[in-house]
Amino acid sequence: MFGMVAPAQAWTGGNVWVNFGSWNCPAGGSVVGIYWAVDAYSSGPATGDWGDNVIYPRVRVGSGSFNTLSYQLMCKKWGWYTYRGVVSQRTLTPYKSGLSYTY
Repeated sequence: MFGMVAPAQAWTGGNVWVNFGSWNCPAGGSVVGIYWAVDAYSSGPATGDWGDNVIYPRVRVGSGSFNTLSYQLMCKKWGWYTYRGVVSQRTLTPYKSGLSYTY
């Protein structure tokens, strides 16, 4: 007789907070805009997410969740000079919606 195995719980959709610190601006300044996408699952506005250093992307949450957040930060320095930061990626595996990550 074979044992019964419970099916693995699948991931569901949710959102998490992602905060980017000013240390991500290689030439100094602070984060004022973010271009981002989570795999092919969700993405920010084509014109970028402007006004602060925080995004609230739609991600996969729960058992089996695996997300690759790709982003490019826009940094502002001297009150007028805005420049593009390095393109980067982070892996997110949230167990529930509403979690906060700081990079």
